Amino acid sequence: MTAKASIRQCRNRSILASGMCAAFALVLAGGSLAAGRDSDLKIVFCETLQQPPVGQVCKVTRQGGAMLIKGVVLGVDKVYEGGEVLVDSTGLIRYVGCSAGRPAALDATASGATRIECAEGVVSPGLINAHDHLSFDHHAPLLDTGLRFDHRNDWRQASTILSDDNPAKVTWSELRQGMIGTTSILGSSGTPGALRNLDIGAYPLYDDLLWNTFVGPPRVISTVTFPLEGPADFTQNEGDCSAFPLYPNLAPQQAQSDEYVPHVSEGINEAAHNEFSCLSSTDRNGVDVVNAGFSMIHGIALNAADGQNLASDGASVIWSPRSNLFLYGNTAPVGMLSIQGVLLSLGTDWTPSGSANLARELLCADALNRVYFNEAFSDRELWLMTTRNPAVALGVDDKLGTLQAGLFGDIAVYDGRGKDNPYRAIIEASAESTVLVLRRSSLPFPFLGGPSYAGSIALYGDASVMSALPRTLHDLTAPSFGITAPLCESLDVCGKAKRICPLRETWWLAAAGLGQPLSMTQLRNANAGSYPLFFCGQPDAEPSCTPFRPGEYDGSRVMTGPGRDQDGDGVRDAVDNCPKVFNPARPMDGGIQADSDGDERGDACDRCPVDPDDDCP
Repeated sequence: MTAKASIRQCRNRSILASGMCAAFALVLAGGSLAAGRDSDLKIVFCETLQQPPVGQVCKVTRQGGAMLIKGVVLGVDKVYEGGEVLVDSTGLIRYVGCSAGRPAALDATASGATRIECAEGVVSPGLINAHDHLSFDHHAPLLDTGLRFDHRNDWRQASTILSDDNPAKVTWSELRQGMIGTTSILGSSGTPGALRNLDIGAYPLYDDLLWNTFVGPPRVISTVTFPLEGPADFTQNEGDCSAFPLYPNLAPQQAQSDEYVPHVSEGINEAAHNEFSCLSSTDRNGVDVVNAGFSMIHGIALNAADGQNLASDGASVIWSPRSNLFLYGNTAPVGMLSIQGVLLSLGTDWTPSGSANLARELLCADALNRVYFNEAFSDRELWLMTTRNPAVALGVDDKLGTLQAGLFGDIAVYDGRGKDNPYRAIIEASAESTVLVLRRSSLPFPFLGGPSYAGSIALYGDASVMSALPRTLHDLTAPSFGITAPLCESLDVCGKAKRICPLRETWWLAAAGLGQPLSMTQLRNANAGSYPLFFCGQPDAEPSCTPFRPGEYDGSRVMTGPGRDQDGDGVRDAVDNCPKVFNPARPMDGGIQADSDGDERGDACDRCPVDPDDDCP
């Protein structure tokens, strides 16, 4: 079906003026999908769905434990308007597409499934937060004093921020993430239940028992904060790699990991840059550290040669723009890295300097992209940084990250009403606009004496949707541990009726003999001084997403006159080698704008940043 034909069909529909159909017309006509970059995307009109009751996004028809979710479905390379996702009773996706194309062998499963029909709901894979420190996320953001640093060790020595692995606090932080559709996280900590903790070495007995049972031996993902120095070291080494305390011998868990995810080049000076230079020259058991299993967290201090190295080795970068800007006034050169072919994912870092949840991180990335990066990314590419890209980077794309038959039914449904295109429903998501969050259960119900059930569970969503689901999907009890009350509770979120399931997500405490499951009241009491679970609008004291370094630039864009500076990097357009793309002079580049190939076109906007003749693929 051509775009024009689909638009014509859309215009014949009664919901054009009020809903998603109008948004699709914008997308198909160009909208904020970038020509060329999204050329592989196809828009498929499947069917017109019935509108839900007034004021609701979805209508649920309760039947069996399988689910048939219908709406605007974001597939791998297609958007299905009026499409469907069929999830069987074990929590596996069996089909994605139009109902007319569903194999006849699946008709019986579909006809007996609970039907969740969302005419203007956007159906996405559950989001994957590729980097956070969950044991610090009870903290409110730091006060912005205006200071910005050149290297992480400039502020670390004076830091008084303490971690806390109390299950009540970590569960609180996981629920904050889950309420905007995050289903998996690389959190450097975690608790069983709530989110799927991808650093599975942390809680292998509980959190990933079913994961391992269903998919075989787990992938070992090693997150390392200090790959070349210990926590008590504050080295800033600009030269000989041997000055790094741990060079060249990496810790055993790094050498044994399938996916190696270290914090590298966190800063803007030569010492920060030298971390990657030294790490990329280090072998582990004769294998280059920088390879397809390498995902660098932060990567602010990278140049064009580093980007080429990462791309050629199939490595990736995990980007945390808000935290980067708050601490260093600058962030990773993601436009350049993208041009070079480096896979990019998003992570929130931590609440002291980062985003409260992944949706706020997406919104920060979106603002930078539109205002400072000359729209280097389409809305779809930003969305991919929270779904497919982190799954690929962390080696779990065979189970997570896309809506595809055979993968886990980790799914989030968003209110798409009034959005410019379906991807904006995720980029602009909030706890209010998140309609339903489903995760294939990784809780060890049958293994620890709990309910004998394994399959999809609903973590959070609209009360009208959650209460209509079969109880096996949202409200199991655990009588073996004296828990006979419903495990899900009502929650008012900015005037909207929601339901959330903390008792069900924390009953493992009783199973493990570590305490009692936590209700919302108990969680609130335990987190009386913690950063709130959700916000109505912008989070309190949210760190700025505006580039700023005292005496260098403050993010202000000057659009006219002799001092014109369109990208707000403190360099006048008349002498700026990338006048439309933020690329300030960095200490690691000798105080001038980076131009690795000397062609007078800055690395940030050069389609071939290491070749003066622009002769690159």
